[in-house]
Amino acid sequence: SALEQRVATLEAQLATVMQQIQTLSACTSCSVPASTTTSAPSTPTSAPSTPTSAPSGAMPGTPSTSEIQELRELVANLSAKVQQIQNLSACTSCSVSASSTTSAPSTPTSAPSGAMPGTPSTSEIQELRELLANLSAKVANASGVPGRDGFCTITPNTTEVYIPVTRYVYRQSGSTENNCVVGGDALRGGAATATTPSMLTQAYITDTNCRWTRGMYNAPMFAYKGDTLVFWRGDDKSNNVWQFDDKKAFDECDFDRARLLAGLVDFEGLESAGKNFTLTMGNAGVYYFGSSKTGVADPDRRMYCWDSKVKPTGAVASQSLGWGRNIKLEVRVLEPTAEVMAVCPLYDPSAYGVSNGGTQVDSESVEKLKGAVAAMGRQLISYETRIQERVREQGQSGVTYVRSWGQGTDAYYTGSYASGGVVNIHNHANTHHTIGMGEFGAVLNGVQFTTRHNDYSMVEPDSTLTVAEYISSWPPKSMDIEYPDVPPAVLNAGSVDAQVVEMREWFRAFHTQDESHRNHTKYFKPVLCYLEGAWINAQEDVAEPFASERHHIDADGWNDLNEKTNFLFQNGQKNNLENLPFLPTAIRSMMDVGGETFQPNLAQWFYRITCKPLKDPLPTERMRVRNELHTQLRESTPATREQLGKTPRALFDINPQRDNWQQGKPWPKGKTTYEYLDDLMYQIPGFDGPNGNLLDQSFGTTCATYIGNEPLNTARYTRYYSMLMKDAMGRSEKKRAFNDYLFAAQTTHKRVNPLKVCTQLDPEVLKLAGQDDKDRAAMCAGFKSRDTCVGSWDQTQVSDQATGAMCSWTSRDECVYKKCWEQRWSYALPLEVIYMTPLTKWNPHNIEYYDRSQKDEYDGVTGGGRNGKTPATAYKGTRQDLFFRTPASFFRDAKNVDAADTSGGVTYVLDKNNKAQDVRASGHWILFPEIETIDGNVRQRWPVFPVHEEGNTIWKETKALEELIMGKNKKEIQAIIDETRSEAYGATLTLLTGNGHSHEIQISPSELLDLKAGKRDSVTKVSSLADGHQHFVKVNYDAANGGKWSMDWCTQSSDTDWCPSNLAPNACGQTSANVACCQDVCPDGHP
Repeated sequence: SALEQRVATLEAQLATVMQQIQTLSACTSCSVPASTTTSAPSTPTSAPSTPTSAPSGAMPGTPSTSEIQELRELVANLSAKVQQIQNLSACTSCSVSASSTTSAPSTPTSAPSGAMPGTPSTSEIQELRELLANLSAKVANASGVPGRDGFCTITPNTTEVYIPVTRYVYRQSGSTENNCVVGGDALRGGAATATTPSMLTQAYITDTNCRWTRGMYNAPMFAYKGDTLVFWRGDDKSNNVWQFDDKKAFDECDFDRARLLAGLVDFEGLESAGKNFTLTMGNAGVYYFGSSKTGVADPDRRMYCWDSKVKPTGAVASQSLGWGRNIKLEVRVLEPTAEVMAVCPLYDPSAYGVSNGGTQVDSESVEKLKGAVAAMGRQLISYETRIQERVREQGQSGVTYVRSWGQGTDAYYTGSYASGGVVNIHNHANTHHTIGMGEFGAVLNGVQFTTRHNDYSMVEPDSTLTVAEYISSWPPKSMDIEYPDVPPAVLNAGSVDAQVVEMREWFRAFHTQDESHRNHTKYFKPVLCYLEGAWINAQEDVAEPFASERHHIDADGWNDLNEKTNFLFQNGQKNNLENLPFLPTAIRSMMDVGGETFQPNLAQWFYRITCKPLKDPLPTERMRVRNELHTQLRESTPATREQLGKTPRALFDINPQRDNWQQGKPWPKGKTTYEYLDDLMYQIPGFDGPNGNLLDQSFGTTCATYIGNEPLNTARYTRYYSMLMKDAMGRSEKKRAFNDYLFAAQTTHKRVNPLKVCTQLDPEVLKLAGQDDKDRAAMCAGFKSRDTCVGSWDQTQVSDQATGAMCSWTSRDECVYKKCWEQRWSYALPLEVIYMTPLTKWNPHNIEYYDRSQKDEYDGVTGGGRNGKTPATAYKGTRQDLFFRTPASFFRDAKNVDAADTSGGVTYVLDKNNKAQDVRASGHWILFPEIETIDGNVRQRWPVFPVHEEGNTIWKETKALEELIMGKNKKEIQAIIDETRSEAYGATLTLLTGNGHSHEIQISPSELLDLKAGKRDSVTKVSSLADGHQHFVKVNYDAANGGKWSMDWCTQSSDTDWCPSNLAPNACGQTSANVACCQDVCPDGHP
């Protein structure tokens, strides 16, 4: 019958929407677009027409008019409810109220006149009535529908949740411009389109799944955190998906500042499996996407992305070839607001053994599970604490090791905290802001981690921001450090050559620390760069910790990062780009939720490297090379401490004396407490920023400065502090941690993970406390039973920055007054002191500098195959990553031996008059290349970090033994080393400076012994690489004349055209072929 058919239809419709009932039936008002993704099946709002009375000659038992009317109402009511549910399934914003009932559409109360044949029998009516009643009950009560995983399992009808939406990004492949297609299962079949930009209203874009536009219209798509974007290509298989770094890159379609998310091969693989490329928006923010034409270079690869406003002249002439398509999309991801949150409905928690807010008692099994979870959580906390404490016992906060590239016959040949350089420092002087630093491991307050390849930028915490502004973003914002000006004496010198001569004198004054020669302190300014770490609240996304022009964390989220690092730990491989740090996670506490503590407080480790200009000059004489024998011995020839100081492997100590330090005064020896380094670190802010000012009043006492007993600003990094009261050992001056080299700073930044403590106030503290605390302590003490020990005060009612207070019954069967504090902390250690020099701003050749905002000029620096190697291929100006402006004549040496060093030698750059100038890198160096007229290399970077093993007893014993052995006999032992190391390690000869560079020649130990024994009088060797070439050299040794070295002959040519090693001495000069191989001076002037 018609009713049976209708019931069958309603059954089918109910099955498709039953899973949506829980979250959607709570809506009382619903914003639904004019055209939705998928039209709901048509359902009548009233019952089919039925007669009001039986026709003439009706059969006995025909149902009465009232029965038919009742059936009609049941059908209409059910139909209305199903229609309501289907309407709600199209909601993109949903307003929920305490009462979530929705009136059904009106239904007729009487049947139209006119009899119809085929009236059902009474038994059929009864059967249908029962069936419809059952369906109606299901719709109304959702009986048998389980609660959604993760939602409403504790407090139903109060927990608000956001149900993520899938939003389709679709580029119409037809001829009509500006098509915006609403996502759905049938993307092309029945989707609504807007054929003009004016039709894409703000509401339309906000409330639908839409947009991969064409043409000039660039209204953004709006989404909420957790939504998924589906990029669907349709028939057009030429599109890919890129994500731009920022809006500027998006506006300019700059694919050099974008990363490819899904290429053509990716799409083919997905589409062959019946899938599309999807992207879940895990974080609120603004994201920029675009499509490029693959397989071609700029500008043609931008043809799908560029609009006509930025089309280069003559590049592509017609929109039909792609220009003006504007295939790009701005997506604004918002935090879910109250308008789109839904209250979990229609869930009977008692059916699952869970309390519904206190009216029912949890089942025994659930109580046991909650207890087990809490116990396991506490055990994991204890385990993590034990690991961290074990790490603290093994050593202090400091650097542990660097990536090693080999080993050796003795342990010290393998890298420690130094390999080619300490913490793998290297030069990127060809860049404007980058400080070269590779991967290394470190410990901060017991947390062991390894970094990615750092190559950090010369920036500092943004001092222009208020505290509220600073803590509103993560990671906190930074600003460029202002570089020193060029001394007026240099600028006024006149010609480039004259400026070069004068600039050398300023560097001489800095190198020798002679202010009487030139007052250099204003133009060589110290900056302290530091390693900073903190536990942060667990989130899926991995925030890029700090700015780097060359490296970033190569992971989509924390799980992805952990999986990749664990995989590499397993097979021992390295990430080729060195972009995977090891950053641990930990359960730090069990959170109090509704009076129960079985929900873990999960945190992730965060680190960054940044810098801070120091307020006062820092004389380089305050630093000395640390005596580390393993770094002195690890190279082919052992180095004295003075020689080590001229290499990237040197680590320096800072003189601990504060006000009484004097230049030339002997270095102090013995125990220290508060040092000069503590003054420097107190200038560095924590995560509240440069304008932060906090007090630590935990446990009812206020931390004060170690010297002066003034309130201590704990928003800055400190290692020592004092208290008004003495401790159990009679001390009021304290050092942070049990036994560690630990600088810590407090913060209010909500991203930093907090810890909370509640404790009874010390009696001595209570004596000094306010009257409120004294009265409450007395009140709590007056309660003599657990039942009467009741009382609590919130944050607004307590002092000393406490978060609350309460009466608490203890295991000693007494009621005590406890105060609670919640704090967030970060930790830091100094890495290196870098002196900013006037070289960064010096530009005597007037060479143009272009930043990324000057897109055409920026690209034009290397346009047309320019590589800076010859005057004909000179760079057309400079930019951030090609920062060459220093006249080449300023330096003497052009050698470049570090594989990670990108600084280069002599480079050619066009000045403003298009004349090629020979210049060198103007960025930051470890040791500047040799400067003409200055003895030795000028050091710019001074590593000063602590070493983790220094806190270990074995290390201390070793250093004590070293002191006993070397101590006062250092000069004698050094003489012995100088005497014997040549036999143990051979000898190193140097081809002295010629044409601005030098070479080294290594004589092996066996060769040296043979020469000294008179078994041979010469060796033929290949020199080291410098200035792009090597030399083949024959050197003589005169054992009878005090071991005098001399050069027999030297040649300079390509690798395949050296002189033969068996050249007979009497053949020199005999034939023209051998004349060039018989010179006692190298062709480029080495004596």
